[in-house]
Amino acid sequence: MPPYWIVHDDGLLVPFPNMSSAKESSMILVTHFDAFGEDTVNSSQLVAQNLPTDVLDNIVLAQLPTSKVDVEQRIPELIAQHTPQAILGMGQAGGRTAPSLEWVAVNLLHSTMPDNRGQQHRAVPIDPHGPDAYLTTLPVLQLQESMEFHGLPLTLSSTAGLFMCNQALYLFRHHAPTIPSGFLHLPYVPDQVVKKPGIPSMALDTQIRMVSLILHDIKDWLSQI
Repeated sequence: MPPYWIVHDDGLLVPFPNMSSAKESSMILVTHFDAFGEDTVNSSQLVAQNLPTDVLDNIVLAQLPTSKVDVEQRIPELIAQHTPQAILGMGQAGGRTAPSLEWVAVNLLHSTMPDNRGQQHRAVPIDPHGPDAYLTTLPVLQLQESMEFHGLPLTLSSTAGLFMCNQALYLFRHHAPTIPSGFLHLPYVPDQVVKKPGIPSMALDTQIRMVSLILHDIKDWLSQI
């Protein structure tokens, strides 16, 4: 089965050209989110839409709506449909100075901001019967060391927040316990902070390069385990 781009969240599969004989390698499911809150774009969405074609070999890209009910429906569907060898979620964390890999997801949703369906979630468990937390199963230390080698700032974070990004990582681990999975938070791109003085950002090209390298490193790691 060739790699596909999933267009937005409607499930439409569009094959990339000239990839029908893609070399055998581990397929990675990469998710990103749409815009939410006052933002008109999401940095993870921009990065996903602009990844170089050569990076997308054996990658499935899927956009998740920033909505509790949609995330909890789409993630198990994507896992069942594609049976990936690894999962990397991406989302936006405005205010962070650099991309950050998350260590842990907790079994809790809590935010004063409503999701994109207008629903507000306050102290709600992601799964009332699930464990309190899940740790990432991607090699985050190795990935950080690789970015340091390339002179790129990748941090490790002990909190994925309590919104949809945290929910996504929790559900990756919950629905696919044997599949390595993790979550990458991305900062704003410069265009997003023009009217937000003092808020950090990172050039889109730099973020694209970092995600491309991370995906390359995950593929290499999968080939060795």
